[in-house]
Order: sequence, then structure tokens, then C-alpha cells
Amino acid sequence: MREGDMLRPTLQTLHLNFLKGTLGVKRSAPNWAVSRECAHEPLQFYWFRAAIRFYNGLLSSTSATLKQTLHADLRLVPRAKTSWALDIMRVFEGLRGCDTYTQAFL
Repeated sequence: MREGDMLRPTLQTLHLNFLKGTLGVKRSAPNWAVSRECAHEPLQFYWFRAAIRFYNGLLSSTSATLKQTLHADLRLVPRAKTSWALDIMRVFEGLRGCDTYTQAFL
């Protein structure tokens, strides 16, 4: 996952500045050290996990309307400029075995 793909980097910066202030360390402290100290992953990972949970919830839903919405969004992926399914597909591009994940998702 590349910085800025799913979330603006400013949100990540604000979050890290808040953590540094809470810990009482200098702003020049390495971001990775602050994240590890607080047991935090980059915000993109939290977004990705929530998006996959949302997708799995739609798959297991018994509502016909939700399933139709899911299928409609997936059909829009090739020509849409923005959609949640397209964002997830872009994240898959950065993973090893991208084609396997993409086929399973679609």
C-alpha cells in the first residue's frame, strides 16, 4: 500500500503528532518508533481491514438489495473513477499474488 492511496498523508501525520504529544517525545522522534510504542499500524491497514469486513458482511447478507448493490459496484470497477471496490482493487496491486486476490474479490 502506497502512502496517500487510501488516506491522505496529512491524516497520518496528524495522528502521529497526536501520539508524539501524548507520549511527550520530540516531534523529531522517528514515526516508526512512536507507532511501535503505541502498537499502532499505519491507518491504511485499519481502512483495508474495515473495507474487507464490509465486503464480507455484504457477501454473507441475506438481503437481496445489499447483494444487488455489491454486484453493481463490482461491475462499475472497470469504468469508475472512484468506488470502494476500486480502492480495494488498487490496494491489491501492491500485494504479492495480486492476481489471485483480484480474482477472488471479483
